[in-house]
Amino acid sequence: MSNIVVRPVTYKSPQSEKDQVLKTHEDLYYWATESRFKGPWEKEIFGLNCAFDGDKLVATTSYTITPRGQAILSDVYTHPDYRGQGLAKKVLDATMETYKKYGARAVYLAAWDEWIRNIYRKYGFVNVGNMGGRGSFKLTLNDSGKDEVLFREGQKAEIRPMGLGDQADITSLFCAQHPGLVIKHYELGCYLGSYFEAEFYVLQNQVTEGVVPEERKPKKGYRSYILDGEETILGLGTVIPGGRRHEGHSGILDIILHPSYREYNQAMLEKLEDGLALDHVYVYIEENEQFKIDLFEKNGYKKLTNLENHIKIVDESFNILLYKKNFK
Repeated sequence: MSNIVVRPVTYKSPQSEKDQVLKTHEDLYYWATESRFKGPWEKEIFGLNCAFDGDKLVATTSYTITPRGQAILSDVYTHPDYRGQGLAKKVLDATMETYKKYGARAVYLAAWDEWIRNIYRKYGFVNVGNMGGRGSFKLTLNDSGKDEVLFREGQKAEIRPMGLGDQADITSLFCAQHPGLVIKHYELGCYLGSYFEAEFYVLQNQVTEGVVPEERKPKKGYRSYILDGEETILGLGTVIPGGRRHEGHSGILDIILHPSYREYNQAMLEKLEDGLALDHVYVYIEENEQFKIDLFEKNGYKKLTNLENHIKIVDESFNILLYKKNFK
């Protein structure tokens, strides 16, 4: 262990170090890290704290911090030959210091196995929701990172296109404790307590050339807007076009807003529909979401069918209503 040193790897680091990090990644995560190694995503701070044995990479963890202090912890990895030597703690300790250095308010992560969850709990992370075996965890670093501050009522808010630098702020929305709000994003499969990382990369894959090689083309009809508040992101609206033979014809429209900001539903829907290139869109609504039923019926969406027990979250099943609106 005497030769082990921990240092950050960022877009400014030697290419040899960045190449070693990328060997531990695959698919959309490979693309996301490779892209950030070329330059920052907007104004976010991204990097990995890495343990090196000489020039050999042996452990990592990554950090993402937005300008408003929302943060993500990910990419926790230890080389198989070096496990059980406390290296995970070394890189996690370094990452905790990174969050403090850059003024992070809250940190979010996803964890599956109980042994790794127990490690995160020792740092102060608390479970904020589960989707099957995946648990979402949050570390509140100061009072400004509490949900009651991040999602306080009365913030000035505007609807704007989703950007690359919005990942951690959108994650805060999906991990927030929303009383009475059970279903979230139907097309992406993100529900109560869902972490929002791979899903964010899926959305970027709709517009960013080269994320997934077989899909290197513009996605006709794709839309993504966020409701941007003073403290964090308060809502997300998307239109995700269908693939294969339905491409360019149909899509799934979805809107998620924090319960305190539902008055923006109409404006968000109008943004998503304005000049839409698709022939028609579908909307999924949980049968008890009366506010969504009222919104979409008022705007010309027609109910097609009831989908019994269509979604199962752990041991609970939900009935879904399917709506459709034609644009051509």
